[in-house]
Amino acid sequence: MNKANYTKRYGFGLVVLLVGIVLLLDNFGVIPYEVRDVIFRWPMIFVLIGLINVINREWTSALILFLIGAFFLLPTLSEHFSYHSLWRFWPVLLIIAGFGILKGRKSSGCHRIKDAGTNSTDYLDVVAVFGSSTNRIRSDNFRGGEIVAVFGGCEIYLTDAMLSPEGGTLDIVTVFGGTKLYVPRNWHVKVESSNVLGGYVDKRVGVGENIDMTRTLKIEGVNVFGGVELLSM
Repeated sequence: MNKANYTKRYGFGLVVLLVGIVLLLDNFGVIPYEVRDVIFRWPMIFVLIGLINVINREWTSALILFLIGAFFLLPTLSEHFSYHSLWRFWPVLLIIAGFGILKGRKSSGCHRIKDAGTNSTDYLDVVAVFGSSTNRIRSDNFRGGEIVAVFGGCEIYLTDAMLSPEGGTLDIVTVFGGTKLYVPRNWHVKVESSNVLGGYVDKRVGVGENIDMTRTLKIEGVNVFGGVELLSM
């Protein structure tokens, strides 16, 4: 097991252990009612997955999940908060979008790809915020990159690209958005993303035929009210 997979497994195991301890303490009546009323609510799912991302050092994804979880926990944390005054918090959407943009700009050695164009770069760096982005990549040594879709959508065509001998890693973050990823049918794709009311679906036709197992495209990241579609042409 490589170091990255070990770290992810460690993070998930640590959170499961923490949940078990909390449930055990609750069964013995150790947790005060005020605390119990907060931690046993559905928005804590966002916080728990965010905690896993923190352990995995996926800072931006974790922060986005913490912001969403905190937002839905506000009525519990503050008796003066009401969803009738939800409009006051619309700037939260800009904050989430801002973190998405910062994430897309943080990669070293990556170059932004122009929308609706063709590029031979080995790395992707694409951000779609309240809009859309379409990119076609032609590379003989594709290594991966980052895709961020916040209230927007991305279409990425890798059908004319070839994975590097070491494979590649795509870090995809979708928040109220989506990404369509077109890849060759013979690519081996491994998904290790976190999903909160979102998901990942493989819609490729003829998958399983002549798959090249020597090179792997790994998809990481998080989908919050969004998703990633893997397609072929």
